[in-house]
Amino acid sequence: MSILNNPAFKDRKPIELDEEFNNFMKRVGEVSSLVRDMASGDKVKADAAKVLADQYLGGKVILDDDLQLKVKQNRTLINEKAFENLGKQDASEMDKEAWMAEVSKDAEMRYQDRKIRREKADTLKTQAVKAFRRQEYDRALSCYNRAIEQVRDDPMLYCDRALTKIKLGKFDKVFSDCDMALRLNENSLKARLYQAKAYKEMEEMEKLQECRKELDEMFPQHQELIQDFLDKKVDYEEEAE
Repeated sequence: MSILNNPAFKDRKPIELDEEFNNFMKRVGEVSSLVRDMASGDKVKADAAKVLADQYLGGKVILDDDLQLKVKQNRTLINEKAFENLGKQDASEMDKEAWMAEVSKDAEMRYQDRKIRREKADTLKTQAVKAFRRQEYDRALSCYNRAIEQVRDDPMLYCDRALTKIKLGKFDKVFSDCDMALRLNENSLKARLYQAKAYKEMEEMEKLQECRKELDEMFPQHQELIQDFLDKKVDYEEEAE
């Protein structure tokens, strides 16, 4: 029986967790709910909340009818020190202010780390754009690769890298970037356009027609731009064998 079927969790909203923890602050409220349950003095709620807290910290998978929580790496939403004393005292005795201070400190650290990585990614993107304009596509690709290592949730970085791969003639490598860009922004014109271009260059005409149909339906105002881009000859560099 899933712990989420416990009455203590009947009103709990599904917990969503993405790989990069970009929505950390939104989930602080969910974690705070665990604290309240553990400090409530209600044994049923406290026990259930402790189990769920252990799942959070251990990176385990919780399966339920409409929920799947998985941490791919050994990272947690909060500082594990916040839970260290749970096994040594009753939940009702836990210092909630100290615990929330740990949460706040952890959030600040993540914010600063994110800010630094964003700045590095912006610098690398600037270098990539300059290299691309000089037609130094290999260098541009390297810069985009390193930028995406810093920030993995920017759809424009994936689109820009996809176009760079088109310029290098790496057409079969374009689709993974376009797919990722569409996961992050399902209305991305560039991602769909670059997919179509890659299919055309690979002479995958059936798939090209599917992409073209989507483009015409979603972006009727850009039909001329779309056609011009697809018709334009690609002066690409052959990939080394």
